[in-house]
Amino acid sequence: LLRALSLRHFTSSPQDLHPDRQRVKHAKRVVVKVGTAVVANPDGSLALSRMGGLVEQLCQLHLEGREVLLVSSGAMGLGRQGLGLSKEHVADASNVIDRQACAAAGQNILMSMYTKMFNSLDMKCSQVLITQGDFLSRQRYAFLTDTLDALTSTGVIPIINENDAVTGGMTGQQVFSDNDKLSAILAAGADAEALALLTDVDAVYDKPPDEP
Repeated sequence: LLRALSLRHFTSSPQDLHPDRQRVKHAKRVVVKVGTAVVANPDGSLALSRMGGLVEQLCQLHLEGREVLLVSSGAMGLGRQGLGLSKEHVADASNVIDRQACAAAGQNILMSMYTKMFNSLDMKCSQVLITQGDFLSRQRYAFLTDTLDALTSTGVIPIINENDAVTGGMTGQQVFSDNDKLSAILAAGADAEALALLTDVDAVYDKPPDEP
């Protein structure tokens, strides 16, 4: 993450880099998105070492004077394990209520660990759950961005996720279909200068994600 948002690890001189890369180095506000594969193990348990490394790097970005917003997936997978449901059952999109229950249970687990890890490094974080409707209403969208501004201005790292406990199976008008798209829309709306997607979604990475 730090490598992606800094020029100090590149061998070429800053003058030789693309202008877009130059802007990343000086980005004041950064949105970082992490997928379920980052925060959870295949069995649904918390990936503590990866989460710890992530939190340390986010704190380092904050110490560099950047405003950091984190979009984090993983709640549904963590909740599935806690509720004792099978991976196949939760993967079935027709099991709407069970999926929502998993999201509700897992969000608590996810935020509890993030809070503990950030507090151990003398940093504060907050939970911001959003819905599709927040992007369809101009007033609610303004409330959302104003809240994010208030949090970041006081040194708090907002941890953002869709409020999957009330999605109703993704019915109705959709502005985004996953957290990759959510983070991109949020980065634009929140005037972020950089967006880092830590994901293994097809067509995002340029080589197998299990390769260094």
